[in-house]
Amino acid sequence: MKEILKLSIILPDTNLSKHSMNLINWCVANPEFELVCLIWTSQKNKKSNAFKNNTWKALLFFESLYLKTIKITKQDVLKEIHKFTQPQEFILSSDEQKVLTQIDNLEIDLHLSLNLDASLQRLKDTSKLGAVCFHSENNSLDPQNPNFFLEVLTMQDKTQFSILQFHPNNKKPVILQQGYFPTHGYFLANQKNVLSRQNFYMQKKIEEISQKKIYSPRQYENLIIDDLPLSPSIANQFKYLFHLIKLLSKRLLNLFTHTDKWNVGFYMGDWKALDFKNSIFLKNPKNHFLADPFLLTEDNKNYCFVEDYDIKKSKGSICVYEISNNEVINIGVALEESFHLSFPYLFKHDSKIYMLPETNENNDIRLYESIEFPLQWRLARIIKSNVQAVDSMIFQHNKLWWLFSNINPIGARDTCSELSLFYADDPISGEWTPHKHNPVIFDPSSARNGGIVFENNSVYRVGQKQVFGTYGGGGFSVNKIIELTPDKYREEPALIVEPNFFTNLKGSHHFHSNGAISVFDFLI
Repeated sequence: MKEILKLSIILPDTNLSKHSMNLINWCVANPEFELVCLIWTSQKNKKSNAFKNNTWKALLFFESLYLKTIKITKQDVLKEIHKFTQPQEFILSSDEQKVLTQIDNLEIDLHLSLNLDASLQRLKDTSKLGAVCFHSENNSLDPQNPNFFLEVLTMQDKTQFSILQFHPNNKKPVILQQGYFPTHGYFLANQKNVLSRQNFYMQKKIEEISQKKIYSPRQYENLIIDDLPLSPSIANQFKYLFHLIKLLSKRLLNLFTHTDKWNVGFYMGDWKALDFKNSIFLKNPKNHFLADPFLLTEDNKNYCFVEDYDIKKSKGSICVYEISNNEVINIGVALEESFHLSFPYLFKHDSKIYMLPETNENNDIRLYESIEFPLQWRLARIIKSNVQAVDSMIFQHNKLWWLFSNINPIGARDTCSELSLFYADDPISGEWTPHKHNPVIFDPSSARNGGIVFENNSVYRVGQKQVFGTYGGGGFSVNKIIELTPDKYREEPALIVEPNFFTNLKGSHHFHSNGAISVFDFLI
């Protein structure tokens, strides 16, 4: 019979977010866990400035109306938990040693803390496996602000989170999971995104701890544990208010100005030449724009497949152009569905041509087979259903077929943070097995696929760089894959391209080359 993990939850006595409550509910509902007790850490004696806190509450009140956030009180937590179980409750107070002894006597397996709290260093020794908690890098960089605020105020491209485990009798915690998400423009939106996303990984790590499947975690060096304030300084609040005014003004202005448009260009040469200045552009059709170009050579002809986005319909289809002697011919529409299509990745297998376009709007990963190249295609297989996945690619390496895809495991909109890999013996009929360390890249600076280059026996994956406030606007990197096995993945940047190769360029996020021709897209 499987052992039940005896669990405690460490909570602050302030209001919680809906996402924290979701994590608590998951623990309570999981039949493999037993919630033994709740441990409340008091916030009442922490240094606080009433005026500073009240002005922050007022500012967040209006932001919460826009974002429809919900706060959960201590009474709400108890009411929800008591529907299923009656755990013991403890409050860490002045008589702390007595409370720690009582907790120790419960023989708890693991403490789960919703925050990096100073009490963890003492509580970790009262359970067999110590304590796990969330950690924001803001705690170490600038402990004078709430979690996930500084990244918005300073308009950082990404926001980091970590899941730490404090082992008994060990002063330094280990890192079980670490990753980054694109920073959102508003504080509550950024907080909501990180809290909801990190829950998935905390659940995964608790299950791995229960099943003894943790893989070689590394220590967190120079960790600063400090109680975070409830609100930023008055100066930072004024800076944030100015940030919001600028952000809202920019969005209002965009309603009355022209829509940014992606464009596709190409030059004759391989990927290392980067001859953007001598490029030829594919003309955008009226009320359309082109993006995500991929090349395929067939019968000594070079074809460029692109996303053709209809601005009025807010939907993309896949179109084909023939490139010959610096001339471009529009061949026509290759694939159109009732839902949006983009990123027309192409590959050959058993003398057949396949396309793997992005079909995220339909919540699946689809594979199409060419019936009459280049304009007639049929659906060959739905590789994955009910999945939030974008920019997928399939290729063969070391006798295995690999699927690279950017998947959001909780089904939310951000698909720029995680790169997940799968492998199979056959790309058409095989079963796709997930890589042991998915996501193998957890960073919006390079995780999202932006193309691929094959050169001799080497594979180079193009990674998009996300920047604050703009999708795909930060350029791209061309990364050489150094290791690719079912339990290892490593890549190194061979080339980094900034979006500055044309005047007034706003972004670039895609690159592909067949050796003779290189294609790319750019935003103006």
